[in-house]
Order: sequence, then structure tokens, then C-alpha cells
Amino acid sequence: MKIKSAAFIKALNNELSGRRRRVSHIREERSEEVYKKVPAIREIDQSVRSIAYDMGRKVIGAKDPDSVRALAEALIKEKTEQRERLLVENGYPADYLDYQYICSDCRDTGRINGELCRCVVQLAVNTAFEDSGLNRDQRFENFDLSLQKTQKNLSAMREIRDAALEYAESFPNNERRDLVYFGPPGVGKTYLLNCIGSRVLERGFSVLKLNALKLIQLTLDSFRTEPEEKPDFIFPDLLIIDDLGTEPMIPNVTVETLLSLLCERQDSGKATLFATNLEIIPNGVGAATIQSEYGERFASRLMSPRNVRLQAVRTDNARFWE
Repeated sequence: MKIKSAAFIKALNNELSGRRRRVSHIREERSEEVYKKVPAIREIDQSVRSIAYDMGRKVIGAKDPDSVRALAEALIKEKTEQRERLLVENGYPADYLDYQYICSDCRDTGRINGELCRCVVQLAVNTAFEDSGLNRDQRFENFDLSLQKTQKNLSAMREIRDAALEYAESFPNNERRDLVYFGPPGVGKTYLLNCIGSRVLERGFSVLKLNALKLIQLTLDSFRTEPEEKPDFIFPDLLIIDDLGTEPMIPNVTVETLLSLLCERQDSGKATLFATNLEIIPNGVGAATIQSEYGERFASRLMSPRNVRLQAVRTDNARFWE
């Protein structure tokens, strides 16, 4: 996916320039260290540079440039193997003087075959939305089951936590990509979302978390924005929408935005997580449900058994709604 945002392009150029400076600095420091200890390695590196330079001169106007290149490459390979042997003999890893790229996939270019590398996708998300929106203190490592007051509650929350951890570790290959947490306020739905998002982010995937109110606000703001600067909610690998049901119900905006977003992400194979205080089925007279608030089309997408796993979070009644 290509992004035209001027802010992102500037942020990307700054990031890649910083990477190049860091990589060069590390290599210069290591080279100085090794050359002092093993002067022969300096001579080998100088020889490799000379071979490469001579090859460039001889290729120009050569009758058989391919043979010139092949001979030079063979000589460079031989010199490189000598250097690696000397490094190992002197207690260094064989690749100690290689460039130590932050991302070995794109070699810190930020792109692979013209597309953004995964290493900078989160940078694009952060630029467009200021940050991932995650509370990084709310993590599986900090999940405190002792807060539960009864053994029944503890067992229920352990089951919910373990299922969330399994989802995060299996991402993006979950049988059902989407997950909806529903239940009353204050039972830990937001904490679970942050735990999942933080672990997925650590595993190298892009994550955006925002509440439903913010999503609608950004949508309204985008009506006054240049098309290339509009926020792309389809872009992140994982989109997390918290507090579904607390956003204003704006005619021709709220339901249409949520439905379009969910349809497009599901059709693109992108995962979306939701948390809501709304019920899945009526739970008492007049109780608000997903269907009563958003209509049949959105409810059918959000509760599709083929794509979505619904998780009740009531602490004392943890169960999957199949």
C-alpha cells in the first residue's frame, strides 16, 4: 500500500536517515576496534575496495564485461572468507563487520518491491493517528488475576485472559479474525484489548486502537480534509475499537461509517477487535443491543459466526458465545 501523506513521507525520510546514521556509526566503531586488534583485516578490506574499484574501471569498454565481473566477484568472495576466518579466530562473530540493519527484510530502505516494509507500517499508523492508541502498561505480563475476589471469578478471568493470549500469539492466523468483548462496564474489556494489541505490536504487526467516539470524530474531520490526508482505517493489520455504543448516533454517518469499515476490513482479511457495553441479545426489558442500536446489517457482520468470535466478559460468567 502506498501513502501520499506529506507528514508520513517526512517522518519516513527522517526515520530512514536516522537508521543509516546509526548503522554507519556502529560499523565505523567496530571497524576501528577490529583494525587495531587484527591489522590484517584492514588490509583485506582495502584490497576488496581496490578490486571493486578496478572492476568498475575495467568493465567500461571491456569486450566481455561479464567475465570481468565474475573474476572480481570471485576475488571479493575469497577475501571475504579470509576476513571471516580471521574474525572468528580472534573471538568475533563472522558477520561482526557487516552492516547491522534494524530491519534485515528491507535492509533499512523501508520498502520491499515498491511496497512499505512491515517495519515502517506502524510509523505510518503513528503519523496518521499520532500514536497506536495503546496503553502499553496494560500487558499480559501485568495481568493480575489476584484482583478477582472469588475463586469462580478468578477461574473465569483466567479463561478469558488465556483465550486473549492465544489470539495474540496466533495473529493473524486466527480461525476467526475478529473478536468482540461485551459485558458491563469495569470488568476489564479495555485492559484485554490493550494486552492483545501490545503483544501483536511486539510481534511486528501494525496496530491502531481508538474508541468509537474518536473514530466518528476523525470521520467527520475528514470531510474537510484533502483526500490523500484522510485517515485510512483499513491500513493497520489490527484495528481495535473500544467503547462501541458510546459514540453519537449521527444520521447517515455513524452506522454507515462502522458498517463500511467492518465490511472492507473483513473483505480484505484484516482483523478488527471491538469492546462494547451493549448486549448481544436482549437482557432485560428495554436493554440496548447491537441490533437495536445499529440495525440488522451491521449486527449480522459484527456477529457473523464465520468471521467473529463473541466473548462475554462478566468475570463470574466467562464464556464464548458460539
